[in-house]
Parts: sequence; C-alpha cells; structure tokens
Amino acid sequence: MAEWSAYEVAKQGGRHAGLLRLYQGKSVEEIQRALRSYERQAALHRQKMSSPERFVQDWVRKSPRAQQGLLRHWQQDLIRNQELADVMRGILQERGIQ
Repeated sequence: MAEWSAYEVAKQGGRHAGLLRLYQGKSVEEIQRALRSYERQAALHRQKMSSPERFVQDWVRKSPRAQQGLLRHWQQDLIRNQELADVMRGILQERGIQ
C-alpha cells in the first residue's frame, strides 16, 4: 500500500484532522496564505539543516550531542510543516483549485 498523504490521514481523522476541519470553512485566499507560510517554514528548516552555522552562533563550538539535537528538532519541524502544507494543498484540490 502506498504511503498516505498528510491530507488523507487528516481526512480519516488522524494527525492534523483539527486543522483540516478548521480550514475547510476558510476562504481560498486564507488557505493559500497558510500554504505559502507552511512552505516558507519548510524551506527555512531545509536551509537550517544544510547550513546550521548560518543560523546558530558558535555552531562549531557546540557539542556533537547539541548539534544533533538541533538537527533533529529542525527535521521534525520540516516534516510537520510539509504535512501542514500537504493538508492545505488537499483542501484546495478538493475545491478544484491547483
């Protein structure tokens, strides 16, 4: 079975179901604005993961454990924002908007 999208999971009452319910009643403009915001946040976290020294002062002086903790945190934030963007895209597609 193929992996379900975050939208499909939310539609089945799983993770992000509350967000899906909230945004189903919103205007297309509000959904598109939220989508852009989630996509920007995902891009920011990709940048943080690829160049952490640009975002954390004294990155090289941090312990490997601290570095890994930050990278793990940013990875989780990236995944969450990608999922939230997917939910927004699903709502728009459901309305016939690409």
